[in-house]
Amino acid sequence: MRTKKEIDGGPTSAEKNSVFQKRRTQIIKKAAKLFAKKGYAQTSMREISKATGIDLSNLYYFIESKEEILFRVFEMIHRPESSVFENKAIMALEDPAEQLRAVIREMMRFSFRYKDEVLLLYRESKQLPKKLLKEILARESGFIRQIEAILRKGLEKKAFAMEDPAFTAGMIAYELSLFPLRSWNLKHFSKEELIQRVESHIMGAILA
Repeated sequence: MRTKKEIDGGPTSAEKNSVFQKRRTQIIKKAAKLFAKKGYAQTSMREISKATGIDLSNLYYFIESKEEILFRVFEMIHRPESSVFENKAIMALEDPAEQLRAVIREMMRFSFRYKDEVLLLYRESKQLPKKLLKEILARESGFIRQIEAILRKGLEKKAFAMEDPAFTAGMIAYELSLFPLRSWNLKHFSKEELIQRVESHIMGAILA
């Protein structure tokens, strides 16, 4: 059994091991599917153990609690979100409209890839302890602030027109989650068609 530590603490020597990380990722992905299907509260650690093929006692070597698994699921979504704003090619774009279009396209593709996880974020984040929920919400707020920064740059260059960039950034972030939240009503669109429609809708609302 590994030493008890805070979820957000530094990595242990075991966590630096690629085999350990691979097994923990397997647990997180399998658990995410169970959470999406049954709900977080209705899924037990024993069921996660069965789904992963890892004995229950050994499961706690990789994951300390069900709450940690849920937190790690959300963390799995935020990593690709962060990578968009770390992409040098996107961040180097001088034209704010082109920059925002690139962000929209990348984020929409992530929303298809992580559909179940994004839906879980909206549906189950309240199940996290206050400390972890605060961290998740802070990451979401950081993502929205990145969009807001692009909007403000567009306002300065008179490429965009809007009254409240902060509010608009929040609305854009919500619209980028359209597919996970409304997939049942969007099945007649291909992935590329939906990306194009969301991009056109957002840009049509803010272009000067």
